[in-house]
Amino acid sequence: MIAPRTELSVTPVLLDQSARPTARSRPSRLSPVRRLAWIAVTCIAGGAAVKYSAPISVNPPLALEPASAPWARAPQSVGEFGKPRFERGWVSPEAQLAHVHCSMVSALPSGDLLALWYGGSREGAADVAVFTSRMTAGTKTWGPPVKVLDRSSVEGELGRRIKKIGNTVIFPDRTGRLWMVYASVSLGGWSGCALNIKSSPDAGLTWGPSRRLTLNAFFNMSTLVRNKPIYAADGRIGLPVYHEMATKFPQILWFQPGPDGTVEDYKVRNLGASKGLIQPVLVALGGDQVLMMLRDTSSQRALRTSLSTDNGWTWPDPTPISLPNPDAPVDALRLADGRILLAYNHASSGRESLGLSLSSDEGRTWKKHSVMERETEKEFSYPQLTQGPGGMIHLTYTWKRERIGHIAFNLAWLDQYRELAGGLLPP
Repeated sequence: MIAPRTELSVTPVLLDQSARPTARSRPSRLSPVRRLAWIAVTCIAGGAAVKYSAPISVNPPLALEPASAPWARAPQSVGEFGKPRFERGWVSPEAQLAHVHCSMVSALPSGDLLALWYGGSREGAADVAVFTSRMTAGTKTWGPPVKVLDRSSVEGELGRRIKKIGNTVIFPDRTGRLWMVYASVSLGGWSGCALNIKSSPDAGLTWGPSRRLTLNAFFNMSTLVRNKPIYAADGRIGLPVYHEMATKFPQILWFQPGPDGTVEDYKVRNLGASKGLIQPVLVALGGDQVLMMLRDTSSQRALRTSLSTDNGWTWPDPTPISLPNPDAPVDALRLADGRILLAYNHASSGRESLGLSLSSDEGRTWKKHSVMERETEKEFSYPQLTQGPGGMIHLTYTWKRERIGHIAFNLAWLDQYRELAGGLLPP
């Protein structure tokens, strides 16, 4: 059985009346001429991305921070936290919106957790907005959702027409400033995305203006984002991104935060030559090694990995491992004891089961652990993991596209109490 979920006291914050769906949000059918023109643009842009985003002039990082975040306090031992702990709850309130998806969770230097997701009438609709919710350090309750982005506000900040907004990530830098990178579309579908960046000096209470990043030499289209970054010892941040137009492949966006929320320099670099692989996850292992895990959109439906031995600068072609992947995103986290925890859909098709697996040898082999959610013909997907300063591991995920679920557990539970979740994963 799946362990019961504890309801949390959250108050919904509804979208403005002006953000409700309009005729503008309904998809329109392209004429044959426009369809051919769009296909031509897609092919040219894909080739331009391959050609122009790979060679860059900046130097590779000499070292990475040992933890996923520079300020993280590593727990001393499993015993530091006593008995096993496992808790379920909700980040987003019930019936907040018709469609809720694509969460992100970040442990802040203050000890707070900040979660983020988008929601609206449907994915890709003009009324989609991005929300945050905060769990204050020392509490177990998520605060009410706060709308931080919508199509109208992005148009005002960027000074350009925006059709829709989508995937968004948040992460702190070494000074504690919080950064947000989000996808916006002015033309076409998700393959026409551009990335934008903004920052917060007060841990997400207020946000500065958005800046559009120029990452592609042709129309600056088709760069998307999904997962958390790695941190170079020289202050640079390596954010995993990916390209979708014409051909799909992973990339990394290296950028140098400047004073007062500025970006001093940024470059995007391709990660390996394999195509059909997107939404890279990067795990810093120490000793100049970084593990990359990838969503597989090909017919093989197997999770792919690659290991960089120069701090994420160059990569061999990714290879399939023993775990399946149903063309769905994953997330991984290096725990305080050195193991890697993976959250993913353990299936070659469908997203009906969300589970955990563990690696004790830096991703070479994996031991299936437990089921977090499972229900026939339902979706549990887009997991995100973080480990807070107190050692608790937090998992957020899309729950049936209706809510954002939250599960928290400690290392003692991970080692001893798999039956509190949903049983073992199938072979």
